[in-house]
Amino acid sequence: ARAIISNSFSCIEKQNIIMVDLSRKSLNSRGAESGQLSFPIKLTMAFLCFCSVSNIIYHTSFFGDYEEINKDDGSMHKIDSIQLSHHCVNDDFQPKHKVSIWTMLNDNPAYIKSALKLGRALKKHTVDTEFDLIVMTLETKPLSNDSMRDLANVGFINCAVSPIRPTHLEGKTRKDLQEKFGVLHVFAMTVYDTALFIDADTFVQGPIDDLLNMDLEGKTIGVTKDIRARKWVDTFNTGVMLLHPALSTYDKLIELLMDENFEFEYIMSDQGFLNAVYKDDWHEIGFLYNANLALYRFQRDFWDQHKLEDIRIIHYTMQKPWRCNSKGPYGPICQVWIDAE
Repeated sequence: ARAIISNSFSCIEKQNIIMVDLSRKSLNSRGAESGQLSFPIKLTMAFLCFCSVSNIIYHTSFFGDYEEINKDDGSMHKIDSIQLSHHCVNDDFQPKHKVSIWTMLNDNPAYIKSALKLGRALKKHTVDTEFDLIVMTLETKPLSNDSMRDLANVGFINCAVSPIRPTHLEGKTRKDLQEKFGVLHVFAMTVYDTALFIDADTFVQGPIDDLLNMDLEGKTIGVTKDIRARKWVDTFNTGVMLLHPALSTYDKLIELLMDENFEFEYIMSDQGFLNAVYKDDWHEIGFLYNANLALYRFQRDFWDQHKLEDIRIIHYTMQKPWRCNSKGPYGPICQVWIDAE
């Protein structure tokens, strides 16, 4: 009989999950043979019934594995990840679903305005996949109460994280990108099965359910090919990035980032770093999910092969959307953002 019980246990409630660590000394042999529950077991089960959760994960130290119990039908199955965690330092972070869409903001009001439009568009168009809409902020640079209220009204959940600052890279990255290493926290958000990171200078004008459910075919991240110096390059753009969080992946990234001997294009911050790490380990998500404005400018023939209404995510790289002019060089593309709520 499997002995799952304890003289002592710890219950850590993290949103919809309770981690219960049970030592193997609790179930007496008589109870194991007869199917009778000993008093410690009954007490433990009463406590669990009291806790309102959607899933309970039992750690059996004797066998060293983890199992998930479905509360609806009582079925039990093994899960791969032994730690479900997040790096949000704010106590009010409450994940609800297993899919998440992230953007990152600092105290720049223009990006906040753009994120509000992005959030409303995501909620409007992507209705077949339940997801948490999350804004990542830095605990060292909190947004104003008014900004947080506006974001919450759109549906954003705040996740405040600690900055990731490799001291040996100070002065080597673009000033406006120095805080972007914080994006790496998304890789550690194992409370989610799937995470999609989207830059706040993008706009979603159609459903992205297919992207959220895309098979990465064994690759670690889903991104799209980049354009630089007016031509296609072999590197990728991280303005839209699909991934499946794992602590082992995050730990590897931080180890490499802090390694002074690991070289990458420092000036491009997280994008240069991730290109060095995953140069042969990325899946192409396609132009329609990251329509880089640089292509409209320098690869117009390619852009015109696609109908504007078919594009799901527009990435305003060459001109930030809040500076867009419908009569400027990106007129029709700018008009999409201008007309949005």
